[in-house]
Amino acid sequence: MTSPVVWQDAFDRAKAAGVALGLTVLDALEQQRTTPDGPFVLFEVASASADRFGAGEIVDEETGQIWLHLMVESGSGALSAITMRKALSVAFRVPVSPLPEGLYYDGQGFDPPDADEKGNWFRFSLMVDYRYQDRVLTTP
Repeated sequence: MTSPVVWQDAFDRAKAAGVALGLTVLDALEQQRTTPDGPFVLFEVASASADRFGAGEIVDEETGQIWLHLMVESGSGALSAITMRKALSVAFRVPVSPLPEGLYYDGQGFDPPDADEKGNWFRFSLMVDYRYQDRVLTTP
């Protein structure tokens, strides 16, 4: 992701959904001193690309993905995790609040946990595709 507008809107939507679910949403790149009690979400900056709509065009379109990794404790079962991940997904499918101008959330992908992974936590990931169009502001 290359635009702060996209990051902030997506993070705000994830946090709002997290509050409703009783989940803490953390910036994956921010150092955490402790692990939250119970399930939590890591919000990750993902890949993106951007290009002008045409030669000399001042409108740029960025496309990319937002990743939310729902972390659940081993032994807690899949159904509650899938239910929470689905609720997180809804935050990007319905307008919780007006979208910033030029931002569109498109398809979603769901990455299953690795059943062979050893440890205390399993990851249920949600990928949200987005498009963001902005213009270079010029002065007359």
